[in-house]
Order: sequence, then structure tokens, then C-alpha cells
Amino acid sequence: MKTILRRQPSAQQGFTLIELLVVVTIIGVLAGLVMSQATRMMEDARKLQVQTVLKDLRIAIGNYQVDYNRYPVDPSMMSSGGDGEDIQPIPTDESSGIIDALLSTASSPGGGTGSGLNLNPRDIKYIDLPVAKNGVFGLVNAQPPYRLTDLWGQTYRILLDTNGDKQVTNPDLNNSDPTIAQNPISPPPANLPTDVAIYSLGKDKTPQTKDDIVSWRQK
Repeated sequence: MKTILRRQPSAQQGFTLIELLVVVTIIGVLAGLVMSQATRMMEDARKLQVQTVLKDLRIAIGNYQVDYNRYPVDPSMMSSGGDGEDIQPIPTDESSGIIDALLSTASSPGGGTGSGLNLNPRDIKYIDLPVAKNGVFGLVNAQPPYRLTDLWGQTYRILLDTNGDKQVTNPDLNNSDPTIAQNPISPPPANLPTDVAIYSLGKDKTPQTKDDIVSWRQK
């Protein structure tokens, strides 16, 4: 009598095409989520870097005010607002001399103002700033007058209370993002209750947009 041997099912069968497609799809989705989170974390880290500079600038300007009872800019700029308004935002470039004054380099002729004015006669250093690499995030120029740039090579903007009312106009009122300018839950105040406010134009290099990095709000 012939015995017929039946082949037992293998315990280790290969994946079917559908199973492989499912696995590849899952891996792709997970990879996308990881990349998305990594990109967001990098953006948050860069934003934190800029916010640190904003904080350091505010502290430095405040300390300068304590020592000199004035802002670290050419006094002739203080009356340019007109009609009792604060002056326009001051860029951290070579024209204002504000960075030179905070770094105690204003003793150089002109101090970046072009007027020959010494903005820091006591030669006090109020802030430490990195040297820019390829023109971004730090001091540009090998010697004063200096330009201070953010991570995208743009100067910061400094708002000063030059009319003495202890507040500055809030740039968020004209923000192109309605969630900021027209937020019904937390509308932006017309004025910021501070004498110094600073902001970066952000990645898009355009003022008053959603990605501006500012000293008066965290988002």
C-alpha cells in the first residue's frame, strides 16, 4: 500500500505583495511624521535663538538707560517722530549707531551715526554678540560701525518710546495675518506697555507677517 505524504504548511511563509505594500506605506507615514516633527523642532530652535537676542538687546538698552538716562541713539533722531508720535522703528544697521553704543565701540569717530558723537563715553560693554557667518546671525563688518543681523540676514527693528508716554504703538495692529491683527479672543492692544520693543522680520523677511519674531509675544 502506497503511503501519500502530505506537505505540512511552512511556519515561515513569505509576505504577500499586499502585506509588503502595507508595511511600506506605514513606514512612509511614520517617516513623514518624523521629518515633519524634526523640521518643526528645528524651526522652534531657530526662533528661540532669535528670541534670545531680542531679550539680550532689551536688557542691554535698559542698562544703558540706567547709566545714561537716554537711549543709545543719536539724540537728533529722537525728535523725528513729529506730532508727539514715537519715531519710526530703528534698524540695527550702521546708520543708527545703536549697536556700536551697546558694544562700547561708539568711541570710534562717529560711532556709526555720522555725526562724530560719542554715544558711550564711559566705554561700557552692555552686550555680547556673535560674529555673523556669511552675513547672518551676528555682527557684520570687521569693525564699527556694525550691522546686527538675524538668522536670515535681516536687521532687527527696535521701537522706542520717544514721546515719554511709557508705551509704543503695537505693530500687530497691521499684521497681515488676521489671527493676529483681528483675533476676537485676544485682540492686540493698540499700544504695548513698554518703552522698548524689538522684532525680527522672520524667515519671509517681510514685516508685519505671521512669522515675525517679536519681544512682546511668544507665538
